[in-house]
Amino acid sequence: MPLTYNIEGKTQIPAAQLKKIADTVVQFAFVTEKAEIGVAFVSSERSRELNKRYSGNDYPTDVLSFDYQPTPDNRTIGDIAICKDIAISQASEYGISPEAELALLLVHGTLHLLGHDHQDKTQIASLDKLQSDIMESLDYKYRDFKWSH
Repeated sequence: MPLTYNIEGKTQIPAAQLKKIADTVVQFAFVTEKAEIGVAFVSSERSRELNKRYSGNDYPTDVLSFDYQPTPDNRTIGDIAICKDIAISQASEYGISPEAELALLLVHGTLHLLGHDHQDKTQIASLDKLQSDIMESLDYKYRDFKWSH
């Protein structure tokens, strides 16, 4: 499999579904090289610490992506930190399941590590379409994404 997730912490996404998410991202984002992504499910406090340390923002956020340069010996392309507390709150706010929200944040973080961004209207439209297609393919309801630059 070209993309694998190395999970740290407890998640509400079953292992089989994590594999399906990875496989679907590979299909839609045309991933051809083998890659690994570390995923940590963190508290609001830890999210805030990471966001402040690496982005200069003193508040917790739903998802952070950390991009690395893989080597021949290490195919890890990056890490993703997903705040479970915020994900659960957002799921309730948007009327979707916590699993769907966690999956969306995982997809979003993964696409960032694969080079997709949302810095302008064109990138936002492209990423929104890609995320929507992936989520629909996974049989999850896609919620409107609050885009920030």
